[in-house]
Amino acid sequence: MPTDPPLRRKWNITRWLVVLALLGLGWSGWRVYAFRSALKQAEALGWTVEHTDPVETIRANWKTAFRKETWLDGVTFVDIPTSEAFEQHPAIVRRLNPRGLRIDNAATLRDLSALSPLTRLQGIYLYDCTGLTNMDAIKNLPALRRVDLIGCTGLTNVDALKSLSALQNLFLTGCTGLTNVDALKNLSALQGLGLIRCTGLTNVDALKNLSALQDVILTGCTGLTNVDWLKNLSGLQEVWLDGCTGLTNVDALKNLSALQKVWLNGCTGLTKESVVALKAALPNAQISAP
Repeated sequence: MPTDPPLRRKWNITRWLVVLALLGLGWSGWRVYAFRSALKQAEALGWTVEHTDPVETIRANWKTAFRKETWLDGVTFVDIPTSEAFEQHPAIVRRLNPRGLRIDNAATLRDLSALSPLTRLQGIYLYDCTGLTNMDAIKNLPALRRVDLIGCTGLTNVDALKSLSALQNLFLTGCTGLTNVDALKNLSALQGLGLIRCTGLTNVDALKNLSALQDVILTGCTGLTNVDWLKNLSGLQEVWLDGCTGLTNVDALKNLSALQKVWLNGCTGLTKESVVALKAALPNAQISAP
């Protein structure tokens, strides 16, 4: 059976290498164009975009042109003034493909389905999201490390978060419709937890096994009557309980020797004796109390 002569074989190999190089250059050129055009459009709309320019990265080191992350990891953060702007220009957000997204006035958001394509998203920050009633789409964002939702008065559950095993920080502020957070009980990587002014919560015992927790903020959770679920979380460093008017004792904190700060201002249900006893049990901690 005839075979290609050595020169032809070399020519075939060279030709394919040239083709691959041209394809690579074409793809890189398209990525540069897509990035720059999306960036220009975002800035024209008044968005704030924190980014690393791939062209500048390549100028510093030409070898980075052949690394996927040079083209895909450039945008680190996008700040959008309103949810209307976000909903009107989803293609721009997809092309920027940020790691962090903040919407300052998210009042018109009803769900988070528009976030579904942003699979590399690590942080979500939504402010005044009073219209949000469904966050199921968030369960398809496995890279999430932090979620901040402020003023989501229509949110009644956080079930969508239960599959986010990499989540490290969660802060829910003013989510008055929440009555339980049982869906969070298996988030073993959680280090920072804020349930702030979530006045509908009366029991958060389901969180008692989140051993990685270091900071807990329960400010203004007027429905809580005790913090017994904290007693075995030996890694806790800071606990904020300001304005928890329903608390009648904080004895569960006495054996948490790693505690550095405890905030009890406005906890009108606590007696002076119980505060004195806590200070005696934690002499090295800064305890702020009335």
